[in-house]
Amino acid sequence: MFERTRKQLTLFFGSILGVVIILITAFFYLLLQETLQHNEIQKLDDLKNKMSQQWEHRMEEQTKGIRPMDHKIKNVEWIFLLTDELIVWVSPDQKPQISPTRYAAMSNQLLNWSQRNEMKRENGERFYEDESGERKIFLVSSQILKDDGGKYWMAIDISSNEALLRTIRLILMLSTVVLLFIAIWLAYFFAGKAMVPIKKSYARQVEFTTNASHELRTPLSVIHSSVELLEECKDVLPEFEQHILDSLQDEVTRMIRLVESLLTLARSDSKSLPIQIEKVDLVQVSHQIYQAIQPLALVKGIILKLQGPIMEHELTSFIHGNIDQIKQLIYIILDNAIKYTPSGGQVTISYRTSQDGRPTLQIADTGIGIPKDELARIFERFYRVDKARSRELGGAGLGLSIAADILSNHRAYIHVTSEEGKGSVFEIEFQSERISV
Repeated sequence: MFERTRKQLTLFFGSILGVVIILITAFFYLLLQETLQHNEIQKLDDLKNKMSQQWEHRMEEQTKGIRPMDHKIKNVEWIFLLTDELIVWVSPDQKPQISPTRYAAMSNQLLNWSQRNEMKRENGERFYEDESGERKIFLVSSQILKDDGGKYWMAIDISSNEALLRTIRLILMLSTVVLLFIAIWLAYFFAGKAMVPIKKSYARQVEFTTNASHELRTPLSVIHSSVELLEECKDVLPEFEQHILDSLQDEVTRMIRLVESLLTLARSDSKSLPIQIEKVDLVQVSHQIYQAIQPLALVKGIILKLQGPIMEHELTSFIHGNIDQIKQLIYIILDNAIKYTPSGGQVTISYRTSQDGRPTLQIADTGIGIPKDELARIFERFYRVDKARSRELGGAGLGLSIAADILSNHRAYIHVTSEEGKGSVFEIEFQSERISV
């Protein structure tokens, strides 16, 4: 129980830490990506400015007579370009000039665009090109020079930025996985620390329940014996005192059952008693409980049926478990079915095999049924759907809680379906292989 709670706390806190780590990692990566893209656009703008300044410088020289007008379309000095930058300029007389570069394939692509007069976005477009067997990424753009300076297509190599992003992305992914494992471990560790006071409080509660149950058993046994002794001379008592004696007998019996149930749950919680596992014939045990509880059904006017196993599915009636607990489990569910089935109703015990070959015991009744919104809580301790009716029938709301503990000990599953006014069906699916508890 505590381990399951610890795992749930670990999942909760681990999920929160995981989301925080992932968000921080994603934010850092997106911020880095945005910064690199901004730098790329800035570098493209710088190249535009350098080309514009180069053209303006040529025009200024021509205006001052430093450079003759016929030099207007002669070769451009490309010394302002960096090694990862390249330009193809088309002069007004449609003569292209290509900057010297080590990117031959990209240079040819720029020339191809210039010949087709295919303009590119001013803020740049990404373009992939193979250069000497290596895939490169370029940011390309095109511009028109003022003062009838023609057009030019330019590109800058941004492969290093993309490689940097890939490397950082891989590092961040690995770091995130490592941090997630650390976060889960920390969540599990601190969940265990948080469970310490709860475990201590729970242990004290179990100890108190066990001690109180033991202490109550002796006086209740004395009272019960005294009441039985008084029952022998009941006929000489006045009618009013006989009525009081009957009420006392009922209450003492109810208290004994309650104390026994509390003691059973306390022992189950503390795991103080070892459980002997053996091979149990489910059909035989069910038949024994059927015979033991048959008189109770007859008193209430209820038809109790026991249907034999269906052999067509090769049902194995043998399971591994504690025979006393299996008997108690079947008795609790049958007792509940009889209690909440009106006179003239029917309770049926049957067997079948689940799809994966597990022996299944089914107990169906035609009783008052359970509301759908109450089904999820019927195995809680001291929980009763109809408190007034349960008290009238002598129930304390612990029977199904004990059944749930027995099911947990045997790694068995129970499925309950019910419809108000029509009855309920309890299906218990046992493990066919040997279990350890």
